[in-house]
Amino acid sequence: MQDETLLAGIGGEHPLTVEEGPDAREVALAEPTVDLDGDGILDTRVFQDADGTTIASDLDEDGWVDHLTRLDEDGSYAAWEPRREADGTVRWERVDDGQL
Repeated sequence: MQDETLLAGIGGEHPLTVEEGPDAREVALAEPTVDLDGDGILDTRVFQDADGTTIASDLDEDGWVDHLTRLDEDGSYAAWEPRREADGTVRWERVDDGQL
């Protein structure tokens, strides 16, 4: 899995959108359905497709995805988090990967 493939693959019918402008690499999360941390606020959404499952979480409740995990049908997984560069642009950094 590569960062570009994952981010490009979650558009379209899913309510995740890659924003343009200064924050071109941030991903907005619309209509979360799961309260991942149990604080009573919905912060996560799970998307499934023919190839696997994507879990997107907005842990600081600002409307932007803070953690993205992809589980593929073959048992491989990877997780990414956004990092803001000194010039203000955002890039995704892989923080975990492996095989289940």
